[in-house]
Amino acid sequence: MKFMNREKVEQLTREIGRDNIPILLGIFTGELVTYQAQLSKGDLTEKMSHMKEICHALKSSAASFGAESLCEFAIDVDAQVKGGKLREDQAQVDSMLANLSETHSRYIEFLESIK
Repeated sequence: MKFMNREKVEQLTREIGRDNIPILLGIFTGELVTYQAQLSKGDLTEKMSHMKEICHALKSSAASFGAESLCEFAIDVDAQVKGGKLREDQAQVDSMLANLSETHSRYIEFLESIK
């Protein structure tokens, strides 16, 4: 799995400037933490409701920042929602949490490396 496409991040850096990338990636990683918190509380029905919203939002932001694994997961879940095939599944929530966590770690490592 590719949690962070460095080429995409480097392209984004060229487009918006090196000084701006920490700001934008800081916002992105902050969102990932918020999503983890949302998926870690409540009953399964509540978690699935949050996951639907999160995946819809992540389709574009994860793609923009090169978070390929997270983007693919979000697209898959969103397609399940649109097709009426998403079922309450704690394993899917756990997979999303793991993906969010690993993606967050990779981007935090990257941010530390460019300071």
